Amino acid sequence: MNSVAHKTGSVLLAFLLLFSTLSFSMDMHFCGKMLVDYAFFAEASDCGMAMDDSQMADSGCCDDVEIVVLGQDHLEKTKAESVSGPRLVMVALLAKGLPILLEMDTRVAEPPFDDYSPPKLIRDLPVRHQVFLI
Repeated sequence: MNSVAHKTGSVLLAFLLLFSTLSFSMDMHFCGKMLVDYAFFAEASDCGMAMDDSQMADSGCCDDVEIVVLGQDHLEKTKAESVSGPRLVMVALLAKGLPILLEMDTRVAEPPFDDYSPPKLIRDLPVRHQVFLI
């Protein structure tokens, strides 16, 4: 049980590290308001109506849009010596206590007094003392 949870957690953390450091770009070419071509990690091809810069500025027919998502570039390894004091105590408590919490038996035990009847009521004490729950 613990090895499966440990391996699953390791794989999830590896994917989290991979996707947090991944960078990509998407290039789109619009002709008017219609999307003609899009490409990941490359430049999108044009629609064949290529014009020089002076004509494109006047007509505004084609438009290139580039979306760039930058990932995290700088990662640092933490050293075991840097964890000290209260953090070290918290890590030790989690390391010792978490397996105990995961192995707890969550079944509800049957009450041992099912076979016994309650005592006979001699006097109605709430009425006698006039103590009522509202």
